Amino acid sequence: MKLSEVAEFIGGKLVGDGEVEITGVAGLDEAEAGDITFAINGKKGAKASAILVKDGVNLDLPYIIVQNPKLSFCKILSRFAKTSHPSGIHKLAIIGKAELGKDVAIGAGSVIENGAKIGDRAIIYPNVYIGCDVSIGEGTIIYPQVVIKRASIGKAVIIHSGVVIGSDGFGYLQHNGENVKVPHQGNVVIDDEVEIGANTTIDCGTTGSTSIGAGTKIDNLVQIAHNCVVGKNCVIVAQVGISGSVQIGDNTMIAGQVGISDHIKIGKNVRIAARAVVTKDIEDGKMVSGFPAKEHQREKRLIASINQLPELIKRVKELENSEKS
Repeated sequence: MKLSEVAEFIGGKLVGDGEVEITGVAGLDEAEAGDITFAINGKKGAKASAILVKDGVNLDLPYIIVQNPKLSFCKILSRFAKTSHPSGIHKLAIIGKAELGKDVAIGAGSVIENGAKIGDRAIIYPNVYIGCDVSIGEGTIIYPQVVIKRASIGKAVIIHSGVVIGSDGFGYLQHNGENVKVPHQGNVVIDDEVEIGANTTIDCGTTGSTSIGAGTKIDNLVQIAHNCVVGKNCVIVAQVGISGSVQIGDNTMIAGQVGISDHIKIGKNVRIAARAVVTKDIEDGKMVSGFPAKEHQREKRLIASINQLPELIKRVKELENSEKS
């Protein structure tokens, strides 16, 4: 691919020889001849054949001026990506009375139950279980060892290995010293272009739905409990645990190992720092951290004060000793 074609693809301004042949994409430190890379904070990739930069940077090698070098790099990376998905329906797949769209791929050992609907160009890897009446949108990719029950999955969704969607929520009532299981008869609704990381679990609603909004990205090892509502374009990082009936607004980012108590309402554009424990509602646009989670600047002041305690204790002891003497 010529550099001029790369510039046209990302809508950037080419400076230098547009005939340079680009054969690969690499990070700044790994780039070699034939690669295109990107630079931020004034760094330069001397070994690359071309580089993505912001306006105002002068280099000896050809470069493309873009508003966001990292974003443009990702677009080029997707163009060069070599992905080989399975195709066709394997003879060892077990398919009930299901509705299959055009150009569907289903791998060996996968089970598609009665009433399931698989959209056009959906790709289901080996050893996947799709339960009765589950619907899978067109272009969705489901990797091995995924279990989906009582769910509706949108278009262009990516579900990584080990994910379980639609399992019973963790609901019990104590009666006469015993734990009585609460039946779960709801479902899970996942909108378009959601990505769900490996070994994440999303429980069905007790009644009604657990829902994940369009464009939301969920990392590995996340637990989303029954009847949660997650908005659009959210980011949820690994090892987050979200209790039942939590509502999360659009464009919210939740960092790793955050815990959220049940029935909490979290607004739009919220930022929750790593390892925070959310025990009360959060308004739109807030950033919180700590245990329990509180306004981030307040938490930073509290930590700073705690860090000063050893010195303060030392000074108090010195004052006490001076008074005794």
